[in-house]
Amino acid sequence: MIYFILKIIFKIALKIFYQKIEVKLSQPLPDKGPLLLVANHPNTFMDPIVIASLFKQEIYFIAKSTVFSSPFRKWLLQRMNLIPVYRREDGLVVAGANESTFEKCYEFLNAKGSLLIFPEGNSFNERRLRPLKTGAARIALGAAARLDFTQEVKILPIGLNYLEPTRFRSNLLINVAPPIVVNNLASVYQQDASKAVYQLTNQIRTELEANIIHTHSNTDDELVYQVETVFKNHLLTNSEKTDSEQEFQLTRAIVASLEYFKRHDSERVKNIQHKLKTYLQQIKALHLEETVFYSPEGKMHFGKWLFTSILFLLIGLPLYLFGLLTNYLPYIIPAKVANALTEEAEFIAPILLTTGIFTFPLFYGVELYLFWYFTQAGLLTLLFFLSLPLSGFFVLHYFRRVKNLQTHLRLQVLLFNDSKVVNTLLKQREEILIELELARQQYLQKMQQVP
Repeated sequence: MIYFILKIIFKIALKIFYQKIEVKLSQPLPDKGPLLLVANHPNTFMDPIVIASLFKQEIYFIAKSTVFSSPFRKWLLQRMNLIPVYRREDGLVVAGANESTFEKCYEFLNAKGSLLIFPEGNSFNERRLRPLKTGAARIALGAAARLDFTQEVKILPIGLNYLEPTRFRSNLLINVAPPIVVNNLASVYQQDASKAVYQLTNQIRTELEANIIHTHSNTDDELVYQVETVFKNHLLTNSEKTDSEQEFQLTRAIVASLEYFKRHDSERVKNIQHKLKTYLQQIKALHLEETVFYSPEGKMHFGKWLFTSILFLLIGLPLYLFGLLTNYLPYIIPAKVANALTEEAEFIAPILLTTGIFTFPLFYGVELYLFWYFTQAGLLTLLFFLSLPLSGFFVLHYFRRVKNLQTHLRLQVLLFNDSKVVNTLLKQREEILIELELARQQYLQKMQQVP
């Protein structure tokens, strides 16, 4: 009962928290097991919430034993379908504890259940897949072997791609790979169980890497972000329609081309990295945003764009003030709580989501009661209720428009006071775009020549 109540609550919360959740399926999601779900783990307990929301059936979760730290937590988490696993890095492993855990998993899968495990073992807010532990493969093969491979056990790899992991109203792309049929390794397992576990773990890694952004180091990831900042948006502005899948594929192409040039022209990579770093540091020092140079608004006649922007802000000001008054506390409290509880990026979004589940109903409830108490008007109270979330979203949009206007005005002031600085920046930017476009064309030509 607790599981299903929380699932409903979190499904609603996810629709509010994310602007768009796109799910790319290779085939319809299985609605029963034996099914083992495996995924990358960039966003702590946001990840299981997101994955569980996709499936009709009840999902059970493998979780590290440290979260079961008190009798109450143990009681509650068990009713939320969490199964503890004991790891050496978490401290003393109780003798036989993991054998009991694995036994429960075998029984659950053999009863056609669905089980979720994160084979990286820990959560890291990084665009790469960490080394995988063998637990997922051992559980899947063990469950299949229990019934002598007469019942088909499947593993479903899921790639979670948070476009801006810590930001409210960002986008999320979920890539679901084709299922891996564990029974295909029956003969290997019967001859050498360890070899089968190794092969299956590698297969899981291959599928997960194919469905996420996977850079090879922090240095590489920083360079990819720099290229994205300057070049990806330049490419997207030439497209009639952009979505999370398109952005994902562009980033994958940037990562692949980086790997190619690191192998074949490392000096070129170092050179472009230096130029990008220098250019972006100057942008930051001037309190500008790179988007000011490519945004569609910036391409309009500035006078016309300035007039329409100010007109929008003036007309929208009353709604902005209303939305700010009615939404400020439920919005700001989750942010304050997240900042107070953690400095780790992978915990921010889950804390924002979980805290918001309490703050929004609480404050909206109080505001509705007060409105009804003073008006005694049922229809007006209903309209007021509908206005609360809509005005909250408008506040976010209005604030972004204000920031955008500030950035463009700052650029105009710089052009007036010191046009040489801006022209130097534009020249640097143009040189970088030309070099990146040349590299892109050369990479595409090389890929076409590959048989």
